Amino acid sequence: MSEFLLEIGSEEIPALMIQPALSQLKEGLLELFEDNGVGIDALILNQYSSPRRMTVAVSGLPEAQPERQEIILGPPKAVAMDDVGKPTRATFGFAKKNNVHPDDLEIFNTTKGSYVGCRVKHAERPFSEVLQEGLDAVIAGISWPKSMYWRRSRFRFIRPIRWLVAIWDGEILEYELEGIKAGRETRGHRFLGQSVLPIECLQEYKSVLRDHFVLVDEEERREKIRREIEAETPAGLEVIEDEALLGMTCYLNEFPTVLQGRFNEKFLDLPGEILVTVMRHHQKYFATQDSSGKIQNFFLTVLNTDDRFLDDIRCGHERVLKARLEDAAFFWENDRKQKLEGRVAELARVTFQKKLGSYSEKTERIRAICNQISGEATLDQAARLCKADLTTETVFEISELQGVMGGLCARSEGYPAEVWKAIYEHYFPITVDNVVPSTLNGAILSIADRIDTIAGCFSIGIRPTSSSDPFALRRQAQGIIKILLEKKLDLSIETLIEMGFKQFEIRADTTVDEVKDFLIRRIRYMLANDRGIDYDVINAVLGIKIITVSDLVRRAEALQNIRQENDFSSLAEADKRIRNILEGRDLDQSTSVDPSLFETQAEKELWDYFSILAPEIEGLLDQSEYEKSLSLMARLSGRLDQFFVDAMVLIDNDNLRNNRLAILVKLARMFRRVADISRVVRFKD
Repeated sequence: MSEFLLEIGSEEIPALMIQPALSQLKEGLLELFEDNGVGIDALILNQYSSPRRMTVAVSGLPEAQPERQEIILGPPKAVAMDDVGKPTRATFGFAKKNNVHPDDLEIFNTTKGSYVGCRVKHAERPFSEVLQEGLDAVIAGISWPKSMYWRRSRFRFIRPIRWLVAIWDGEILEYELEGIKAGRETRGHRFLGQSVLPIECLQEYKSVLRDHFVLVDEEERREKIRREIEAETPAGLEVIEDEALLGMTCYLNEFPTVLQGRFNEKFLDLPGEILVTVMRHHQKYFATQDSSGKIQNFFLTVLNTDDRFLDDIRCGHERVLKARLEDAAFFWENDRKQKLEGRVAELARVTFQKKLGSYSEKTERIRAICNQISGEATLDQAARLCKADLTTETVFEISELQGVMGGLCARSEGYPAEVWKAIYEHYFPITVDNVVPSTLNGAILSIADRIDTIAGCFSIGIRPTSSSDPFALRRQAQGIIKILLEKKLDLSIETLIEMGFKQFEIRADTTVDEVKDFLIRRIRYMLANDRGIDYDVINAVLGIKIITVSDLVRRAEALQNIRQENDFSSLAEADKRIRNILEGRDLDQSTSVDPSLFETQAEKELWDYFSILAPEIEGLLDQSEYEKSLSLMARLSGRLDQFFVDAMVLIDNDNLRNNRLAILVKLARMFRRVADISRVVRFKD
């Protein structure tokens, strides 16, 4: 078996883009291997990275691509043959294109129909040729949020490519990309290492670079940072945990070294949120706190160097942080000279979106939505003030403090906790992984702000695309779903959408439906990725009206669990038959069942058993005990199966037909309180 090492060396890649791009590079190579007959399960594949390189190392590849046969389909049989079965011009053209004689063509039956085709044999060839032919598409296939070109060819990449390493079984793979020939020379650390380092084989790749101050293993860098943070943290203090910052520093540095610094204690008079935000977002520093959670005047930073000249470097970092904190202290003191209430009028001069007006107008829309949800006076007060901090210098300089700054100002001005906490938290959750607002007022205010943005943007034609989402509408929607779920708010998606669009003159039913579909896609994502719910279960629970998100999740989890019971597959199949029979009929009809019209033992037994179970099932459904209710429903499956064997439903006799339909309607209405069970397709083996 053979080995392959590919390294793409470039100018420094933005930290947050490295891992997604490296994953795409890996997947692209695996797809190339699989398309060329390689069983990827047996491969040993490692990926490495640093700010200046992305690397994939693969072991277990074949030395040669074995001889193989490929079926190439041509025109459909109806086009390839005339009325008497003779080849048409299309057939001769296909044969000529593929260098085969027309007599060697065959008819292949596929799921899409019958096609003329041929069998083409590919001779064995070195696997290195597969790589030479396929690498261009793999590298060009990496998708970047932004890209650039630096040559006349206009080939686009995130940063200019400076070198390529491509080694196949210890030998240089003959490959060239954008005028750069692949070789075996990588690069050490830009300042500490050797500029050109020859790599003889895959096994020595990591060690050679490590000797020249490049740790290409992301986990090795991460553990070095963790270890040194622990060693450099002053006794009695702890670093504020920040996995996102740890990940960023991991991809910012080739040879990370942690440095401890400190700042003047006078800055501890600033709110801790301002201190942490300045250190984290402006300087990429880790903040420290004592056991009570009070911020301390020590910080830790990660350098891309070794432990030489640390004293000089420390002085430089402390000077920069001092200047940042002096600015923050000035802004904080200056901003508090004007009350939040006085800033509300200034929002009329701050544009939210050209067609959607100012933040003053947005504030009034948010207030209206909040008042529809709750008439709480403190909530209305928080809604009125929630955007006032956008006029402060602090938020202008440190945008990450929006909301937080308003909450801090409101607290310092003596507003009750119900008001200032709601303002402070109304941007929560900032990302999908962040916490939701801790207070009910904060949760409602956050939802109102988000649904106003979504409804407003959709109403003027602004929708997220694969490459653009300037108002972060996906994140706004995910935040709504997360808040509704975690706070167990009794608000339906339809009600929220109605509230959002009520504030705008421009409204179309198609746009409302688009927003509903948009939010449902976010629900689908949450159920599949956060809750591990299977696709058919998601289809089933979304097949009926969504009451609340928390109720939806309970129904999905119950159905996911109960589907493995032995009787459940029969129940789903029976429900599918019920759905087909009742297609186009009103499930809300109140037609009663008349037992005197029963002609078969099967319908009598089904109705009797249903009558016994129904009160208990309905009681469980009223208490949202969905798994228990589904378990009881599954007991009906045997009698339902027998009912469909012995009793024909759609018969000519109107009385008998309507009586049997009435049984099915009552069953369907009960089933539909949980899900459209007929959409479940995967069961216990």
